Amino acid sequence: MNRCLKCGVEVMDQTEACPLCHCVLEAGEETVGGRYPDIRLKTRKLELIGRIILFLSIVIGAVSVVVNYRYQTDVWWSVIVVGGLAYLLLILFFVIENDHAGYRSKFFLGIASGIAYLVLVDYVLGFSHWSVDYGIPAAFLAVDISIIAVMFVNIRNWQSYLLFQLLMILCSGVCVILCLAGVITHPLMSYLVFGLSCILFLASFIIGGRRASNELKRRFHVM
Repeated sequence: MNRCLKCGVEVMDQTEACPLCHCVLEAGEETVGGRYPDIRLKTRKLELIGRIILFLSIVIGAVSVVVNYRYQTDVWWSVIVVGGLAYLLLILFFVIENDHAGYRSKFFLGIASGIAYLVLVDYVLGFSHWSVDYGIPAAFLAVDISIIAVMFVNIRNWQSYLLFQLLMILCSGVCVILCLAGVITHPLMSYLVFGLSCILFLASFIIGGRRASNELKRRFHVM
């Protein structure tokens, strides 16, 4: 009898993939009374929580707009509230709960939407350039540190993160271009992040040796 380690379901035939989550089944001992677990109950609970959060977000956003309009100030702070709620819902429903999207698309969308929200906050508050001078480079720095941490945690498959390192070189390189274009007025942090991204990739590529080169060849379909 085969068993799914994720769902706990036991399959009595020769099926190699779980009929519920499609993960590869592991061979197990014969048991009596094996049956499919009621994972739909857990899914319904998560869907209910998600709908409650969506409803509360809509109410809070609407109330903030009404209050901001009723008691007008120099700052439209309700835009920040609505943008923050939208970012929260995006992370919740697409990044966390969406099992169909790949981890790369979740990563890209999470970073891009976070940066967009920082720029939005800066723009609403008068656009003093702190979002592009410090916020965006700080976000890329956090991603670089996260990549290093994850590589150590998943040390047996560390080479799979080389593609993310290349992505961070491109992203931090955009910051360097913005510095040269005069959009970023305090470029020191952008240069530091770009340098760190390059050093991280070079260290992984040189120290990794054949495993690193084979991974890049596989990713870019180089024979």
